[in-house]
Amino acid sequence: MKLKITEENYAYYKKIIEIFYNNIHPNIKWEYSPMNVLDRWEKENMSLAKRGLQEGFRDVVSQIKEMPKEMIESIDIELKNNDFPGIRKLQGLVKDTISKVLKRGKIRTLDEFYIIKEMVVDQASDISEADRARLSLFMEELEFSKK
Repeated sequence: MKLKITEENYAYYKKIIEIFYNNIHPNIKWEYSPMNVLDRWEKENMSLAKRGLQEGFRDVVSQIKEMPKEMIESIDIELKNNDFPGIRKLQGLVKDTISKVLKRGKIRTLDEFYIIKEMVVDQASDISEADRARLSLFMEELEFSKK
């Protein structure tokens, strides 16, 4: 399951994100909530909305490990009740990316870069120090190749 937000799957991923945010921030309806920002962007620039949704999706999935257990369970149940993949499958997106980058020895896209960066800077992530060092090197190679 590779994450690529398109016109066809935008509503699908937006609903998943909505489930997360409704559990993370229940009953809060502020002007700059992520869902309100996405709604505004959809009207102004759909390309921006798709990129924002993709970034938000990646961020929220990478933050799952920091959520209280009860919240994770609640989100997981709601996802499954709405015929969406469960939390483990969503987290698999991140782990699959890390495995692919380690196997290939190179970061190919900015999406991969940001997923890797999140794992490298998170000292509580479950990657080994050897893999963390390799991933850091791959990040540097990508950064310097863009200059």
